[in-house]
Amino acid sequence: MILVKLIQAKDCYSIRQQILWQHKTVAGCGIDIDEQEGSFHLGAFLNNELVCIGSFFKQHNSNFPQAKQYRLRAMATLPSAQKKGTAKSLVEFAVQKLQSENIDLLWCDARIVATGFYEKLGFSIKGDSYEIPIIGSHYLMYKKL
Repeated sequence: MILVKLIQAKDCYSIRQQILWQHKTVAGCGIDIDEQEGSFHLGAFLNNELVCIGSFFKQHNSNFPQAKQYRLRAMATLPSAQKKGTAKSLVEFAVQKLQSENIDLLWCDARIVATGFYEKLGFSIKGDSYEIPIIGSHYLMYKKL
């Protein structure tokens, strides 16, 4: 059974390091806005083990006209839990939370390999791909809420 709940930013560091930022130390996997007002972090648990994380920030992207925007960053799932619905459950939980707060748009910088996942959840690509140094190719993706 998958359980999604709010977690602390520091609870995300290990999975961020293992999956996203192997070039960093675990302690170096904080994001400068992790504790910013309005930020929240979600964890998906499978059999009581934290296996998927995502961080959400009140952050405006000028590519979109919507006034109330949130950004999804540092979403990652452990390999042992991939393709089991954990990430889908986490994003759906976040969308419901953001909709209840009258947020208009959720956006993210999605790695090329993750675009199909996001498209299945109703996200669209905006513009051309771009490089994030060390990390790789991305697309700007968004979902109107």
